[in-house]
Amino acid sequence: MNKNDYVIFKVDSCKFAVPSFLVDKVELAVSLTPVPDAPYPVLGVVNDGGTIVPVVGVRRKIGSDERDVILSDRLIFSRLGHRKIAILADEVNDVIEIPPAMSQDSNQIWPGVFYLKSFSGLGDDVVLMQDLNSIFSNEQEKTLFEVLDALNEQEKIDSDE
Repeated sequence: MNKNDYVIFKVDSCKFAVPSFLVDKVELAVSLTPVPDAPYPVLGVVNDGGTIVPVVGVRRKIGSDERDVILSDRLIFSRLGHRKIAILADEVNDVIEIPPAMSQDSNQIWPGVFYLKSFSGLGDDVVLMQDLNSIFSNEQEKTLFEVLDALNEQEKIDSDE
């Protein structure tokens, strides 16, 4: 895989892309454990080999309502800094190369949309290229990781009892 390879996934009628080098794996979705006080876009958490991983949704960012997880959904596991995150997707379509010349900076098309890096035309489709570092504001990220640290600590206490 090269730096221009992207994992293409779909949420509602929108296609998104994340750089393939940021994707650890794609799994069938499972039920999410709700997390009180977690900031949007966190929908809940899953346990991935003993690590509590926040699952983020992008439906509200595209004007749709969030919905419950269904059996055909996928979780795209990635990293945000040194922590794991997962993105909830309706489907994962492909890994394709998108050369820089085929994309356009999101601020040129849709100013102020901070969670997208760029847009790319692929045939008849427009692909929204995610900026994983902008999914959360600094304050949301801080709140999320404080909540996750507390959950991890509680899980350690529970397993010691």
